[in-house]
Amino acid sequence: MSAIADAVCAVDALAIGAHPDDIELAMAGTLLKLVAEGYRTGLVDASRAELATRGTPEQRATEAAEAAAQLGASFRVNLGWPDGHFTDHDAARRALVRVIRQARPTLVFTHHPAEEHPDHQCLARLVAAAVHHARLANYDAESGLPRWRTRALIHFLPPLNPAVVPTFLVDISAQFTAKYEVISAYASQLHQPGSREPQTYLSAPDFLRQRRAADIHRGSLIGVAAAEGFVTAAPLPVADPIRLFLNQ
Repeated sequence: MSAIADAVCAVDALAIGAHPDDIELAMAGTLLKLVAEGYRTGLVDASRAELATRGTPEQRATEAAEAAAQLGASFRVNLGWPDGHFTDHDAARRALVRVIRQARPTLVFTHHPAEEHPDHQCLARLVAAAVHHARLANYDAESGLPRWRTRALIHFLPPLNPAVVPTFLVDISAQFTAKYEVISAYASQLHQPGSREPQTYLSAPDFLRQRRAADIHRGSLIGVAAAEGFVTAAPLPVADPIRLFLNQ
């Protein structure tokens, strides 16, 4: 945990994914946009993806580091949880609380509880609990880290569950090309003509085309070229609805 603690610094937005590449697939465009606007971002991968059908954990770590550099993230850490065996227990919540208290983010992004992957579902619950516990002065007081209140917990839009409607859409038109350059860092997971490794959802020849089409469709809903969708865990507070829509 000390190596993780040494790497974590204060950021405006903290994204937490189950496996390296989850964050990028969900919100690389938004992360690029935040950094371009002067915000600091941090990335947390819960596992090394050692159960992945393609590639190795070592390859994935190298790819994750390259993607983080392209995203301009202030830090990226890996919690080293056992892939495929996430459990909802206090040690996991405590680890997340410590990262949140060190990073002191305004916003925390993570998986939606309605995602298909069991690790994603479990992490969604753990992050929600950690965001709550991080603001309790007497929880994990022995760490010496001051409590922290995140302003909002925001979920990635589940790619395989069309029943989940986004709370808001982020215009990533200017970041659309760069988003897929970041995702292409994960070459071990994507389509490679001639590869003899087993095919997966990500390695299908049409996978990236479909993801681009989904971004373009979401953009069409708000009159822009491309967008990423998110779901808030609670209603969004709006102090001035006139200003909100004038700024669009």
